[in-house]
This record gives sequence, C-alpha cells and structure tokens, in this order.
Amino acid sequence: MTQKALLELPGGIAAEHSLGGCTPSSSDAALLFDARRRLEVRGCLSASLWLTSLQKPGVFEVVPTENVSRFGIQMVTQKFWEPTELVLVSSPPEFCAQGSVVYCKKLPSDDYIVGIRLEAPVEHWNEALGLGSPDKP
Repeated sequence: MTQKALLELPGGIAAEHSLGGCTPSSSDAALLFDARRRLEVRGCLSASLWLTSLQKPGVFEVVPTENVSRFGIQMVTQKFWEPTELVLVSSPPEFCAQGSVVYCKKLPSDDYIVGIRLEAPVEHWNEALGLGSPDKP
C-alpha cells in the first residue's frame, strides 16, 4: 500500500514521506500547521467514520477523514466540536475508539477541521477498519 504522510518540523515546515497518495490542499495545509506540533507521521486515510459526542446524547456526524496517526485522527465536519469534548470515533461494527477533541477550526468553506486525540493507539488503521492488511497493496 502506498500513502503520503506529512511530518511537521519546527518552524511549520512540512516534510513529505512516501506512504500514500494524498496531501492537503494549500489552504488546508496552513490550518494544519497552525495546530500543535506533532511527533508522529500522519498518513492519509480515505474513509468515512462516525463521530459521536459522549457528552451530548444523539449528536453525531458521518464524516470523511483527512489523516491519521497512531494516537490521532483529523476529520472534516459540518458542525463545530468543542475542544476537550469526549467523542467516539467508529466504523460499525469493526472499529470503535474513544478520544477527545483537541481543536476545531473553521475552513474557508462552511466546514470545520477537527483534530481528535485517541485514548489508545491504533497501530494499523486499514486493518482496524476492516479495509485489509497493511502489508497488502
């Protein structure tokens, strides 16, 4: 499998790694680099996941992912999610992970970019979501 990942370096410089085939648009990239510095490489994942509030019953969205790492995921949502809000990220029935919103920033469109820190690491996203083994193309 090939994917692209971005590693944020000091000073907001991005280093690309050949892990896949997606990179953020230039307008999205500016928002990504404004977020807290990350130590882990973030890989692209094209999947729609359920984002559910654990603090507000009944509040959820089915949203596309932007990128993922072992302890985090970035998603595009239609509504504002409060930082520190406890959430459940899922793809029923195979995958379910609890986390909290780290940031939620308005995009030039009417959407928001949301960063979520997961409570437990996800080593192989494709495998966890039932999309196949990370060793297979």
